[in-house]
Amino acid sequence: MTGERFRELLEGTLTLWQVQGHACFDDGALRCRILRGEHTLAVVTREHTALGEVWRIEAPGRVSRTHLSIVPALATLRDAVCPQRGRGRVLFVSEASHDGAGSP
Repeated sequence: MTGERFRELLEGTLTLWQVQGHACFDDGALRCRILRGEHTLAVVTREHTALGEVWRIEAPGRVSRTHLSIVPALATLRDAVCPQRGRGRVLFVSEASHDGAGSP
């Protein structure tokens, strides 16, 4: 996953969920802090581990969660940044937004 695709995915998700806050991306790493003012709501990291490529979601007062797939990672992120929103059961991805160079 490219940094651009990582940014697009998270910014689009936060916009869709109407999260009151902003995403702060680390240069050169697939890491993002989601902030509301000075308060960190969550930290999302896409990293390589012995399990393969994983999503790590960390949020204050919650156990750090690691996921092999984006779908459960998004559920954990939603619980951290907008717990009042209902859970979705289907993830739609536009083929037009994917460049076809590797996995999304």
